[in-house]
Amino acid sequence: MFQAKRKKYGRLASCCLGLAAGVVMLVGCGPSLSYTVPQETIQRLPKGSRRSVFQARTVVTIAVDRKATIRRQKEVIKRDIEKIYQKMEKAKKDGDKHLDLELTMLDLQVDYLKEKLDHQETLQEMADRDLILSKAQFELAKAKLVKKHSVAFDGEVSEFEAQLKDIREAADEFRKEVDSEAAELKTVEEEWLAAKKKYFSAIGESSKGWWTE
Repeated sequence: MFQAKRKKYGRLASCCLGLAAGVVMLVGCGPSLSYTVPQETIQRLPKGSRRSVFQARTVVTIAVDRKATIRRQKEVIKRDIEKIYQKMEKAKKDGDKHLDLELTMLDLQVDYLKEKLDHQETLQEMADRDLILSKAQFELAKAKLVKKHSVAFDGEVSEFEAQLKDIREAADEFRKEVDSEAAELKTVEEEWLAAKKKYFSAIGESSKGWWTE
């Protein structure tokens, strides 16, 4: 279901992505910005003022943590898929009278988990975009503070504002794709859950809490 999108997003993730006529480039796996405030410039700010601008870095930290969470989730899903394959092999050996229902349920679960794994790739790209967005916000905050304190700096606040605007618009546009894909994933999940309910009802364990099995 997601193969076409996967190819499109994969190309974006694996090569440089230009936004707004080269204002922003995603190079390899790490994002970079065209407009940044050098660290030595920040060091020339009054010490008391630096604390306020570096509070903006909290958003960057959150974005980094989100990327790490997605990576961990992908590994969990991969392990879950392997466990389902093992269940399928065991079910075939046991030869239960409800084997067909069980295999249908497990097949649909694998389909769901594979689609979910694909969706994690999309979420990972969204996380990349959110990260560069948070960095753009951070750089704008620094640029404004530098200008406020009249520290020598060649950049213009308007350049940082335009950079942030372009990145935010691109992120918002991609977020629509993420939401659309999530809705498709929900449909696949519902198909699996329906088969799961049917199987557990057939074996007389519908009251056991089949959704947790």
